[in-house]
Amino acid sequence: MKKIRYVVAWMTLLVASAWACAATIAAVPPSADLSYSVKAEYNGLTLNGDSSIRWKASSGNYAIRNEAKVSLFGKILEADSTGRLDAQGLVPEKYTEKRLRKAQTTTLFDYVNHTVTFRADKTAPLNETAQDRASIVWQLAATAKADPARIVPGATLTFPVAGRSKIESWVFKVIKTDELATPMGTLRVVELSRNERKKQNMRVWLSPDHDWYPVQILFDETGGLKLLQTIRNITPLQ
Repeated sequence: MKKIRYVVAWMTLLVASAWACAATIAAVPPSADLSYSVKAEYNGLTLNGDSSIRWKASSGNYAIRNEAKVSLFGKILEADSTGRLDAQGLVPEKYTEKRLRKAQTTTLFDYVNHTVTFRADKTAPLNETAQDRASIVWQLAATAKADPARIVPGATLTFPVAGRSKIESWVFKVIKTDELATPMGTLRVVELSRNERKKQNMRVWLSPDHDWYPVQILFDETGGLKLLQTIRNITPLQ
């Protein structure tokens, strides 16, 4: 009888541990391939194209791959972010980015030595989990999925984000709930906007009816590239 009770207790512990592990990553959207139509502005030119984001989350890890192409210039953005998932969301470990007519950059996050390394071995202290410029979009989605009550008009969310040479606090304000016309049809969305006083502005439209996936993303770099990505299709990944 004692042996049976021991086995039952052991199995219960395993189930509880598995549930706890699942709960750690339960807030993130399911893995999927997302394709977008693109409208870009660069040096006074208006360009059309397409982009894709592959989002994979499994076994406590995540990987993001984002590519955007437009007419005339071809590929204008290629970004990859990989890292871990914990109870707070995404924990980036490596981020690479290649933009039009700019050299590729690599950002490394070292949580053991509390250091983030940018290009040319430039470093900065890493005192807390910081996002990169690809993971921040999915951190917003994970936050919304975990606690939709935080994503109400007027609310703000602040995250440290590693740029090309330093870590800054990015403040996102929830602007409004709205309907967005897309190639997938009209979607109910929540619009968030990064502090518009910065030279690099960002807007993200999340869809609560589609696992809070980012269905529209706007990057607007003053004097540089303006890139609007609008969802065309979402394909679940196994």
